[in-house]
Amino acid sequence: MVLIIHGFPNSRAALRFEWAWQHPNLSRHLRHVPKKKSRQSVFSYCLMVVSEMLQVTPWCRLPLVFRWLHQELAGDYASTINLPAHMSLKCGNVIVKKIGHGQKKNEKDKRKSNNEEDNGINYHNDLICDICYRKLDKTEKIMCSKENCKLIAHLICLANVFRIDKKIIPINGICPSCNTKVLWGDLIRKKLGCNIDI
Repeated sequence: MVLIIHGFPNSRAALRFEWAWQHPNLSRHLRHVPKKKSRQSVFSYCLMVVSEMLQVTPWCRLPLVFRWLHQELAGDYASTINLPAHMSLKCGNVIVKKIGHGQKKNEKDKRKSNNEEDNGINYHNDLICDICYRKLDKTEKIMCSKENCKLIAHLICLANVFRIDKKIIPINGICPSCNTKVLWGDLIRKKLGCNIDI
């Protein structure tokens, strides 16, 4: 294995991506991709296909991470991969930290209390959306990914602020609270409790 593409919203999206990558001639999204040339290596053809996949819907709007596992291949083939600006290119292995069953609950509690302290949020009071000013349930809330920002909003309210081109999934936007550009994928990763810098 030489590369990994991760950051899909769910396993179904990842499996559809994998299937289309393995069967570009059968995918309706990749009809424009030329067939493999006789002198072209399978590896370079697969890189060309994945580069095309990342430019077309439904994958071009996802906050994916293209990760090379071998530094030398990243240098040799860097020019063949064309990523949209909101996707990231990384090199190196993914470091997986396993958390034991007893530790998992403690880690969640610690993360929750850290989030409450870091963002100055009092969860004992009712939360109010900073965009629509209506009551906010904890399960609906999304917060800015910037460390010192205090934005709390409904997921749908912030998505509507970020959606310029009326697509379902926004790519990025300006936070209404701290006025900095943030990636939608980073906001979702923070909401789900994922590490942004994996």
